[in-house]
Amino acid sequence: MQKYSAMLGVVTAGAAIALLSACSGAGSQGASSTIPGSGISQSLQRSDLSRAGISPKYLAEARLMKSLSRGVNPAKHKKAADLFVSDFGTGAVEILANKTWTNTGSISSGIDGPDGNWVDKKGNLYVANYAGADITEYAKGTTSPSFTYGGVEDPVAVSTDSKGNVYEGDFEGSYVSEFAQGSSSIIAQCSPGGEVEGVAVDKSGDVFVAYYSSAEGGKIAEYTGGLSGCSATTLGVTVEFPGGMVLDKKGNLVICDQDADAVDIIAPPYSSVTKTLGSGYTDPFHVTINKKNKQAYVANYGGEDVLVLSYPAGSTKATLNSSNGLSIPAAAVDSSNFNP
Repeated sequence: MQKYSAMLGVVTAGAAIALLSACSGAGSQGASSTIPGSGISQSLQRSDLSRAGISPKYLAEARLMKSLSRGVNPAKHKKAADLFVSDFGTGAVEILANKTWTNTGSISSGIDGPDGNWVDKKGNLYVANYAGADITEYAKGTTSPSFTYGGVEDPVAVSTDSKGNVYEGDFEGSYVSEFAQGSSSIIAQCSPGGEVEGVAVDKSGDVFVAYYSSAEGGKIAEYTGGLSGCSATTLGVTVEFPGGMVLDKKGNLVICDQDADAVDIIAPPYSSVTKTLGSGYTDPFHVTINKKNKQAYVANYGGEDVLVLSYPAGSTKATLNSSNGLSIPAAAVDSSNFNP
């Protein structure tokens, strides 16, 4: 693939479009103006970013990229307590030291349109690359992919189960895929009925899939016992336009509702929203919870920041933004991530 050079680094064409599109906003939808020096039309940028799973409500307000000149920081080995931030703006996964939130470097190898991310029980990091149409896996302490999961269309979400199987949420493909850990063969692939935004797996192997359809709105499908046979039950709860979704240690679903500007906590039997987590969002996009279930991370797309929240109280402990080396964060996950 043709590459575009930034002043301090190089990114693939797909990532370049994704980086620029995350902030394109001057002019109306379909405008033919371009980012200076890029040759990429703003309308194309918005079209490309729509694959990331951003709600159309916020795509219409996409902003012009502040700068491409930042490049990519030299990659450093991950520490025991890091926060990994998928960033549309930098086209990399930014590494922040937990507690101090100092930016210690970036992961760029294998990254092309970084979207949802996840860390499994063994400390492996997974990144859904919507522009690259793959998921890259990084062994603990490394910054080059140990494995790449392909054969998918538009990955925006990723998770694992207790056996290490990998689950991919595909937005434009409107399906969820399951891979054995370290295998490129798809075990199962199911279509819940709309554009998939989030996937979570509980300790029993039940798979929850958040999706959006024009007919139903935002819904969650449950595949009891796993994806085999693709038999799903649509849960009673409804959200406006879902984003990322995880489970906490009590079995509650925690899901971003992009259009409602809310992060919802939904207790079993998942018939309605139980409570909300935090406030003041502008398009909350992805959410994760740390291993102790004491801290949550919400990538707030419209605010161009990551909110570090106490869990489940929801009070803001830190706001991570450009001062932490972030540009347009899409997702954030702790190296000590909660796995049901």
